[in-house]
Amino acid sequence: MKLVQARWYHRGRISPIRLIVVHSMEWVERATTAEECAKMFATMNRQASAHACVDANSVVRCVRDQDTAWAAPGGNADGLQLELAGFARQTRAEWLDAYGKAMLDQAAAVIAGWSRAYKIPVKKLTQTELRAGKRGITSHADISAVYRRSDHTDPGTKFPWDELIDRVKAELDGADGGRDDVDVPDWKRTLSWPPTTKGDDVKTWQRQMRKRGWKLDVDGWYAGADAEVCWAFQEEKGLKVTGQVDEATWRAAWTAPIT
Repeated sequence: MKLVQARWYHRGRISPIRLIVVHSMEWVERATTAEECAKMFATMNRQASAHACVDANSVVRCVRDQDTAWAAPGGNADGLQLELAGFARQTRAEWLDAYGKAMLDQAAAVIAGWSRAYKIPVKKLTQTELRAGKRGITSHADISAVYRRSDHTDPGTKFPWDELIDRVKAELDGADGGRDDVDVPDWKRTLSWPPTTKGDDVKTWQRQMRKRGWKLDVDGWYAGADAEVCWAFQEEKGLKVTGQVDEATWRAAWTAPIT
């Protein structure tokens, strides 16, 4: 995920993550909608943000998981906020046109990564379960109804929750087939930044991540760009998200499925 940092958010969290909150952007469906929404969060005066914006061909990160986005009062402190291109007024058929299906695929990959990383059940919560503090997936509409701190109704009554949940489950099922029959170089130490870690083991990891499709310079210096890739990779694979190459992250670079 590329990062376009939102202007308004809280650094850190006061509650452990337990919710994934789905929103509709109320924005026309275009190839660049995620980027446009992220740019809005980065520049606007209205105090709002989300963790990620999704359209049919891309996902843009706006707030890091460890920070608190301003998206759904009552569900901000313990929520991860996901904005989808489209409108709450859309019909089920409009959500499930070619653009919508491609977007749901993108969203499912993000949600699956969050589900693995934070042990969030792939389940759409009822309002009763949300009120009771259960872990799962919810909507801005249900946050509004339960906590009564906003009046938003997105992503709308016709949003295809069944299709989204099925896609998330398929993502998780497809990620279970990691390989254990490959030769993994010995892990020697945690690669971290700052301060910058340097050495041949950094080059080894950088080369492997380039093979997986990540854009990195193979220079032997584990710096900010490498930590950003590591962070995204850990989220994608459901690893502990630290931005540091610990033993589990090192091994996953060779054994985890390429998605």
